[in-house]
Order: sequence, then structure tokens, then C-alpha cells
Amino acid sequence: MKVCFLHCLLAVLLITAAGPAGAAVRKQTPRNAVEVSAGEQDGQIFVTARLEPLDGWQIYSHEPGEIGLPTEAQWELFDYRLLSEEWSKGEDIIYEGYGLNVYRKPALYKAVLQPAGDRMPALEISWMACRGECVPESLVFELTPEVFLQPVAAAPSVAAVYNRSDIPALEFPVGENGEKENGGWFEILLLAFAGGVILNFMPCVFPILFLKIVSVVKEQNRRQSVAEAFQYAAGVLTCFALTAGVLSWLRQRGAEIGWGFQLQSPYFVAAMAVLFLLLALMFLNVIKLNWSLKHLPAGAFMTGLLAVLIASPCTAPFMGAAVGWALTTDRPAYFYYPVFLSLGAGYALPFFLAGVYPSVLKKVLPRPGRWMDVLKKLFALPMLATCGWLVWVLWSDTSAPSAWEPYRQEKVEAALQNGDKVLINFTAKWCITCLVNEKAVFSSRRFSRLVKEHDVRLFKADWTGHSPEISRALAAYGRSSIPLYVYYDAEKNYRLLPQLPSVSDFEKAFSGK
Repeated sequence: MKVCFLHCLLAVLLITAAGPAGAAVRKQTPRNAVEVSAGEQDGQIFVTARLEPLDGWQIYSHEPGEIGLPTEAQWELFDYRLLSEEWSKGEDIIYEGYGLNVYRKPALYKAVLQPAGDRMPALEISWMACRGECVPESLVFELTPEVFLQPVAAAPSVAAVYNRSDIPALEFPVGENGEKENGGWFEILLLAFAGGVILNFMPCVFPILFLKIVSVVKEQNRRQSVAEAFQYAAGVLTCFALTAGVLSWLRQRGAEIGWGFQLQSPYFVAAMAVLFLLLALMFLNVIKLNWSLKHLPAGAFMTGLLAVLIASPCTAPFMGAAVGWALTTDRPAYFYYPVFLSLGAGYALPFFLAGVYPSVLKKVLPRPGRWMDVLKKLFALPMLATCGWLVWVLWSDTSAPSAWEPYRQEKVEAALQNGDKVLINFTAKWCITCLVNEKAVFSSRRFSRLVKEHDVRLFKADWTGHSPEISRALAAYGRSSIPLYVYYDAEKNYRLLPQLPSVSDFEKAFSGK
């Protein structure tokens, strides 16, 4: 009895028990195994590759998310035509604040080919394996009638490949069917809502929220309080929806950004620093300004917009996971925007409740008195701290080392011949550990100061495009993965630094310790 083609694809046991030997070919690297099967029916070739991450490694899926290189199937078709191809879905994860889509369990790729000659095609599967370090890998399979092609007993639909329930060997991640995906979506909405509520209690937001709530409680006209509550909530939701739209538009054009992307602009950072300084001076009664916008047309609505801008330097618990999920892949609007609106609803909730039910708070809060003036002055401290932090961010953005030179072997050799100290940063845009190190170490003011003090030349070896020159350089240091940091002193002695370095590691290296 000949083996059904789908059984060849999904279960090696069925292949060996019921079909001819050699109906599937399995190859593997130290980090991933790939098994390819092919069958012929009605003049078409059905090809399936099963990818299996090994020993705790994970690989970016065909839709990797915020960063990463996609797993790809590249064909040398010769006289054949590619009719269709499909991938199984990956798993959404949040790692170091980045939204990723990965394969941590076996994944499937299926293609249908139309023969148009005698020369058989070849298939190359390539992927990026990560487990702390990231390694690009690939395997090539040449289709031959002797090895692969066996008649198929039935003509399966493409959907049947991914919906069989009688083959327990393959487990799909959450999101493979609508029920699981919607369940995960509702959990994300709850996380976003909780993150929005907690955002109110961040140091840069809570003082302003508290004083606004006190002013609402003091309002004698309840109808006015309720109207302001609704206007404020509308302003908050509008600003979050606009933020979601801008993020979506920028990401569709290749920008790798997330919540707080405004802080990448030094002009915005400077404006926010001035705003928080003004707020601190108001809390200290140094200046008198009516910042509530209460008496302007739609003043409460404008206050809601301003409140979101004030919250932009902050990130609350649960918030990063929810926003990261929303930005992981190009999701439809009915998945994407509700996450940001849920975040806005949670953020608007405390002030909204204060406006709708002021009598409850009147019973809880003490009567207005000197304590309010003392508390107001104490609230100036987090305002000043936020202002100082924004100034530091602005300084770091302008003082962080921008002298990274593109890696060229001849340039490095010339620098070493000249007696220069050299640091080589082997990195890539798909390497999440590399990006984390960029933010935590290389963008810091302390690292910039060390580079200037020790007069170190910086070279960045960007391996995003799999440069053969960089591959050879990695091999020369006995490595095949990144990140890798190599430091040469003035005597041409080199040392390899940790893959997760601290600024202290570079300080010791530069000092010769």
C-alpha cells in the first residue's frame, strides 16, 4: 500500500511503515532539523518542508514581527512553475520589549509546483536561529524522482495540510484557529486596559491626575463635572487612536518604532522637558498659569489630549506586552486599534469615574486646607525628576557616539598599523540581543565618555545582509554568530568581550585590566 502524500509530510513513522524508502529526506544543523517530502499527482508536484527547532533554539517565523529576518523558502525552479505556497503560523512573544513572531515548535511549509520540463528544481530553506546569540542557517534540497517523488493516493486540499487532527506529532502555536487567536486577543485587550489604568500612577502622571481629580470634586455643578469627564475621555481616546494611526503609517514604511516613538525626536524631548519644568514651577507656586484649559471651548477634551502627551515618557506594567503584541505583525485594524483604544480607556478611567461620581470621592478625601498646598509642593519633585530625565535623554541623544565607521577589513588593518585602539561591533538589525545592547550600553553617555577618554575608533560590522566579508571575519575569531565585540589595544592585542556586556566591561578592556 502506498503512503498518502500528506502522511509523508507530517509523520516519519507513517512514511517508513507504509511507503517506499527515501520518500522523505531529513537534514539538520546543530540548531534546527528540516525534513522535506514530495509527491506527484495529476501532473503536479506537492512539496512540504517540516522545520523543527532543536535544544531550546527558536527561529524567526516567515513573518518575524518588529525585528528579525524571516524564514524563507527559495526555489531554483528551472523549467518548473510555483503555483502556491503556505506557511504555518508562528507564536507571538514579547522579548526585551520587542514584539516577535517565532517558531518554537515544528512548523510546516507547503508548495505546489507545475512541471514544464525534465530538469528538477532545488529548494533552499533559510532561517535565523536565536538562543541568546543569533545564527543564520540554511539547507538545500535537490528534488529528484529517485529520492522524492512517489504517487499520491488522494488529492488533498491545501487547507487539509494544516487541519488534520489524526496526526498528533505536530502542535501548532496559539493563533492557528480563530478561537485560540480571539482568546489571546481578549487577553491582550485586558492587559492593555490594565496597563492604561496603572499608567495613571506613574510619577510623571499621578501628580497631575490627583490635582485634576481634586478640582473636579470641588466642582459644585455635577452636570458640568459629568460633561468634563466625557470630554476628557474622548480626548484621551482620540489621542491614542491618532498615535496608533501614526505608528501604523510609519511602520508600514519600514520604521522600527513603538510606544514613546516621539522621544526619538530631540525637538519633542526638549518641548516635554520645558513642559515638565513649567509644571514643577506651578506646583511650587513660582508661576501662576491656568494649564487645565477648562475655560476654553472643549477645554476638557484638550486636557485629555495633553494628558496623553504627558504620559508619553512613561511605560506601565502590562503596557509593553500589549503594545508589543499589536506591533508584532501587520495585523488588520480590528486587531490593532482596539489595543490602543483599550489602553486609552484604562488611562481615562480614574478621571472619568471622579467626574461621574464626585460624591464618593468627597467622602474619602479630606476637606481642602493647608495639606493641599504642601502636597502640591511635594508633587513638584517627580515633575523636576522627569524634567531632569528628559534633559539627560536629550543629552544622551546628542552626545552618544555617532562615530561608528562601516566595517572594512582594510580600514581596520590601517587603524591598527597606525597604533589606534579599535572596537569592532558585529551586529545586525535582526539580532534582538544586539539591539538590546545598543540601547543599554552603546547609547549611554558613560560609554561615549569612555570612547573619547581612551580615543577608541569604532567600527560597526552590520551583518544584516549576510556580508561574506563579515562572515569571514567572524570565522577568523572562531565564531559563526552575533553579537560579537572585539577590542584591539594599541599593541594589536585583541580580546573578545561578553555577548551581554556592561559599560564596566568596556571600561576594563579600554584600561587594559
